[in-house]
Amino acid sequence: MKRILRALIERLDSEGAIYVIVGCGLILRIIPLAMVGGRFLKYENPSYYEMGLQLLNGERFSPYWPPGVPYYLLLAHKIFGDGLLVARASMLLIYVGFSFALYSLAKEVSSRRTGNLATLLFALYPTYIRYAFDPSTEFPTAACLVAAVYLAIRVIRKPSYLLSAALGLALGGLTLVRASSFLLVVLAPPYLYQRTRRCGIALTSVLISLLLISAWLWKAYNMTGRFVLVNDANAYNLFQSNNTYTPLYNTCANNPVDWEVSSQFIEMARHIETQEPGVQQQLYRRIALHHILSRPDLFCLRTFNRFRAYFCFTIHRGEPLTRYSGFATLRRGLGIAITVLELCFYWPIIMLAITFCFNASSFSLKTYSRVVILGGALSYALPYWLTCAQPRYNFPVVPLFGVFASTLLDSLVERPWKDIVAPVIYSVRRRRAMLCALGFFLYIQMEWIYFVLSSKVP
Repeated sequence: MKRILRALIERLDSEGAIYVIVGCGLILRIIPLAMVGGRFLKYENPSYYEMGLQLLNGERFSPYWPPGVPYYLLLAHKIFGDGLLVARASMLLIYVGFSFALYSLAKEVSSRRTGNLATLLFALYPTYIRYAFDPSTEFPTAACLVAAVYLAIRVIRKPSYLLSAALGLALGGLTLVRASSFLLVVLAPPYLYQRTRRCGIALTSVLISLLLISAWLWKAYNMTGRFVLVNDANAYNLFQSNNTYTPLYNTCANNPVDWEVSSQFIEMARHIETQEPGVQQQLYRRIALHHILSRPDLFCLRTFNRFRAYFCFTIHRGEPLTRYSGFATLRRGLGIAITVLELCFYWPIIMLAITFCFNASSFSLKTYSRVVILGGALSYALPYWLTCAQPRYNFPVVPLFGVFASTLLDSLVERPWKDIVAPVIYSVRRRRAMLCALGFFLYIQMEWIYFVLSSKVP
């Protein structure tokens, strides 16, 4: 097994490998795209596509969804025309950008071979094939997050106003794709200043980000006549996941497992929906904050449960591969097979990343590189742990953990396993902590499997 891994990784140490990997990755995504065509699948969200058409037609509306993806689709429609197939095909460009951003990040912190290996992993990863042609926020968010982490490391290594401005664009774009990412806009400048001691460099990124975000806030104000905090869905998510009727574990209603919604919750939600959009936002926040403050114990329990749900694995249903088949059994069988294949990527990546973190001194990664990668992943994930979380929401951060996993795998070519894990071998505390982290991750997975099977997910 080690010989096969070594032979594969050694072939990745070439300049042209990245183009072959991305090209093959595109082919893998064009095949299901051709099968799906210009139709929506049952479990897809058509709202971003519809919002893009609203922007294209110059309509005035209250923005429930963030504007990043709709504006990207607006550009695609202006160039190539209307149609869902155009929207789907345009998302493949995001996959290409994501792949080169991931390659650049892994190469920057480790080596070219590591960059090619990381890109190869996510070229074959089932979830990252499935969402590559979906007009939604998964891939744009991942591309912006990986690019922002890469640019932050470059700014620290070689301070430059141009790189800082590019970082600002990445963070601003990330916020407009998913508003909960604004925490990164706030946290990045202080860390940049701490590492570079150049105030101008730190301020450039935040000013560019705020300029981009402010342009949308002004547009939203002109459309609605009220201040919109990027989009309205954030307040509803906070309310939905933090009220008296929210389940303790499955706190996200859009999880693969449906809620058993109480009649009281339906009545309360319907009453709020009769109000003006601005009043709705106030009521959502007021009810959620009142419940959190009155029952902090339940909020802490739900937050811990959301943390666990966030790191579960995605469940596939095989939809894109069954366009010409009406057989539910075949679709379900394909979904199970793809989910099992998913685990062959997700579990090793996370477990290798955990192993890497507890043996970080064995690798040549700079401390600030590890801090930026982990800090980016945690800062992005934190809002979801406080509001609502499901396995699909970890899509943008898994590639960051993939950089750690790829670095460890690359090291196995030239170094024995014992040398790599020497820090945990010679430190009892570190070894116990690593085993606890790995054990907790595996517990989360077993818990999720039991929960899904007992809930009879369709």
